[in-house]
Amino acid sequence: MYIKISKEVQEQYRNDVEKILNNPDFQKLRFYRQHNWTNRLMHSINVSYLSWWIARKFGCNEKAAARAGLLHDFCLYDFSETPPDGEFQSFFHPKVAAENSIEHFDITEKERDAILSHMFPLGPLPNSKEAWIISFADKICATAELCSIAIALARRGKVKFVPNPA
Repeated sequence: MYIKISKEVQEQYRNDVEKILNNPDFQKLRFYRQHNWTNRLMHSINVSYLSWWIARKFGCNEKAAARAGLLHDFCLYDFSETPPDGEFQSFFHPKVAAENSIEHFDITEKERDAILSHMFPLGPLPNSKEAWIISFADKICATAELCSIAIALARRGKVKFVPNPA
């Protein structure tokens, strides 16, 4: 499968996230339900784009915001299941997402820290502007998704899933 983002979306954003979006393991997020009607892949794309857009408006590192936003929930298991150590999901899954991101992609320390702190105030205090942005964007997207409101790139066919290009 190939994830194609509409040309209406800025080329810089598409370039910043293309490698992650088209990773076969990352694409498995589409099999996990997230926040009512969406799946974890689309939720992650929405958080990524909103984070990128906000970071750009405030003069922050938009590439780090886009990549960490995309990877913040990179966990290939059902969140309704209890974690193996019994820890609350809100504390456990950021650690798994960071580990998976390190294993699959060359992420920066800033991206790692943003992934680990995206559940603030239920997790560590964000220590960069980009981490604060991702935490905020995650909450905005989750709220919209829980209310069945299409947000960011979930609107009007901005993202298409197509067979691998030849």
